[in-house]
Amino acid sequence: MPSPELRAALESARIPVPFRLETYLEEVERIRDRRLHTHDLPIEATSVVSGLWIATRKADHIFVAPGAVGVLRINIVLHEVSHMLLNHGKVGDVEEVLSRLMRPAVGAIGAVAARTRYEAREEREAEALATLILMRANEWPSEGDHGLRIIEQTFGYGGRYPV
Repeated sequence: MPSPELRAALESARIPVPFRLETYLEEVERIRDRRLHTHDLPIEATSVVSGLWIATRKADHIFVAPGAVGVLRINIVLHEVSHMLLNHGKVGDVEEVLSRLMRPAVGAIGAVAARTRYEAREEREAEALATLILMRANEWPSEGDHGLRIIEQTFGYGGRYPV
C-alpha cells in the first residue's frame, strides 16, 4: 500500500488516457505553474547519472541519458517528475553530482534531484511513484465495456494490463 505522500503525489497530476508522456508533462507544467523542458544529458555525464532534474527560478529541466529510449526514457523522466511531485531535491542533496556536472552553474540552482542509486529514501520514493504512474497509465478503460470486464475477470487482470 503506497504511503499517504505517494498517494497524494499520484493524484496531484491527471494521468491522460491514453497515456502520452508529452501530455502528462504539460499537466505537470500546469499544476506547478512552471515551464518544463527535457534535454539529453551530455554523454560524459551518463557515467554519473541516467537522469537529472534541475529547478531554476523560472523552469524545471529534466536531463536524460541520450541512449535511453522507449519505456526506459519514459521511466527516467517519470522518476524525475516524481521528485518534483514529492517536493524532493533541495540544494545540497546532490552537491557531489552538481559539482561534477555543472560546477559554474551551482549558484543559480534552486532545487535538484538526480537518478543515480536507490539507497536514499527520496530515490526509492521517486522510483515508487514513477512505477505507480506507469501502472495507472496502463489501466484498461473498461467502463461501459461488458465484454472487456468479462475478459478482465476471466484472466484476473483486475482492470490493469499484466506487468
